[in-house]
Amino acid sequence: MTENNEGQTSNGNSVIKTSDAARVIVYTGNVMKQANINSFNSGKNNQELVSALTDTLKAYLYTKPMWTFDKVNGILEIPDPFYFDQKLTEDRNEYEITAKLFYLPSSSTSVIEPSPPPQYVAQSIYHLFKVLGINTIDTFIVYFNGLIFNYSDEVDGSSSNDNFTKSDFDNLIKVWTELEKFHVNNRIHKLGVSEFTKNRLESFINAVEISPKVNQINIIDCNNGEILEFAKKNDIELLTHRDPTVILPSKTFRNIIEETNTNKISLNNDLLPRWVLKYSVMIKCRGVVANKGYIVMGSTPNSGLNFTYTIDH
Repeated sequence: MTENNEGQTSNGNSVIKTSDAARVIVYTGNVMKQANINSFNSGKNNQELVSALTDTLKAYLYTKPMWTFDKVNGILEIPDPFYFDQKLTEDRNEYEITAKLFYLPSSSTSVIEPSPPPQYVAQSIYHLFKVLGINTIDTFIVYFNGLIFNYSDEVDGSSSNDNFTKSDFDNLIKVWTELEKFHVNNRIHKLGVSEFTKNRLESFINAVEISPKVNQINIIDCNNGEILEFAKKNDIELLTHRDPTVILPSKTFRNIIEETNTNKISLNNDLLPRWVLKYSVMIKCRGVVANKGYIVMGSTPNSGLNFTYTIDH
């Protein structure tokens, strides 16, 4: 496979224009190496991701092209050319690897395919395994689009799924069932959810085979007495985060693409963000995060979302 400076990838006798690619995977590389990383650590926002995506796409456009094309699944893969090699340098047991999969408002635009699509689990895991050169994840957290931790859910005495419809709840279970396969086969050690209230956790635990061992909630809600008591009783670790409800809005993603496109090399302006995977690699003995990055999958409205990868569960 060869690349040229006109936004084309030749693969055998076929030539793929990057602007024609209906599916794209973007690897941001290690954002810890960004000079202005400290500016992203205050407050709840998505500027770290936006900046990393912008930098990666600019690098892909203005430096020697390094993208590849997965012809089987029809996916253009764009690495950060400056920090592409993220393989672990020490024994795997020396690291603690955490990943968080974000489902987005644009995760599914089809009335036929369920939302959230369960296949995003395997897609995101495959690409994390690929970029870090690993085959296990210590903790994998999933965030279902639209969930917020609302204290009123804890005090109204409701036994409902906190405004989940039965269809929505059933779709969450389908995603979790996919995650359970990776846990059973030791690919993921701990499974986690995000923004689950006590009521949500109770309903969820009663419906799944493997209960979540982690619940990640916004830092402003971490002193809620009921969730603290419930988590302790059910051996669930409570973690905090500062992530926004929508980490990558469709408009923001398209603005990044329009900003970085050039006359010679460009991406399809119709791409929508489908999922975001945020990951971190911590050196256990030092308690220091050595690598943090994002993987983003985008596709056009009419492209199929149900592509799969072969991963030994």
